[in-house]
Amino acid sequence: MPATDILNAQLGWDQNLGDSMNPSYGFTRKRPTNLLKKKPAGSTPWSRETENTGHVFELSWIGRTLACAQKLKWYYEQYEDGFFTYIDWDGTFGEKGRHYVGNFVTEPNLVLTANNLWDVQNVLFEEVPTVGMVQYPWDWDREAIYRYAFNDFGDQKLATFSNASPGWAPNVRAMRGAGNAVTVTTMDNPGAAATAGPPASPGNAGDWACYEYRGYGFKLYLMAGPEFGQCGISVDGVPVSVADWVHRSWMYATATFDCYAAADEGPQLIYSAPNMPLDFHRVQVSVLATKNASATAAAISWHSLVVMR
Repeated sequence: MPATDILNAQLGWDQNLGDSMNPSYGFTRKRPTNLLKKKPAGSTPWSRETENTGHVFELSWIGRTLACAQKLKWYYEQYEDGFFTYIDWDGTFGEKGRHYVGNFVTEPNLVLTANNLWDVQNVLFEEVPTVGMVQYPWDWDREAIYRYAFNDFGDQKLATFSNASPGWAPNVRAMRGAGNAVTVTTMDNPGAAATAGPPASPGNAGDWACYEYRGYGFKLYLMAGPEFGQCGISVDGVPVSVADWVHRSWMYATATFDCYAAADEGPQLIYSAPNMPLDFHRVQVSVLATKNASATAAAISWHSLVVMR
């Protein structure tokens, strides 16, 4: 795939080039906001993400060889209608740089300065969404954010559907975070089974909760404890199976995710999909209204989604 063509594959000096393809220091790293905000009079802001845009870099190469400048020109022309990988070696922690897949959206203008050296200034590199990557973002501690069922203004961000009442309902839970007592509003479903009545009830099987976000991969946290049951998970409309590390154990050959734990364990990582391209993604949890033999109920509780940006 074109993403395997990397503009600056190595951190240091390129002996074959007699230069480095890494840009000069001092460039701007920007993640443009796509958050549409409206604030009604006398109320709190309302917001929604509207585009799947990614990062933008304004790059310059100062005092470089002609070979370096010509290579920049080639990447612009070759991938004007395509994409390649740029690695930000300086803007990350650790020994490996973060990959970005995109192209130059402004033409590199080559300017001869002195001593047969060239300047190429203010070239815009923009990410291209929906395409695969050689290496996906990996720094979950510093570059990922939490998305909850409700934002700080109390607006529900998690879409839900219920077959029966009671169905999905908010639940303010006391948590511990950064050494301080905090509260998080989860979205809970009782996971009740269908009953013939009287009164008859279709139960909660088929109820779902769905979160749409802009970003790369994600980690899904659901509450785990004695009263929690089993659920299904789909990503962008495609059901997933339990083939990754799930709830502290390896499990295979099933599409059922079990949130049971012998004691209350709070939010637990139930499913993760780290290798996803930049785009709008939808993560949906479906209530099965089933449980294992040790569980006291079949409830499901959505805690949070951790999203890579």
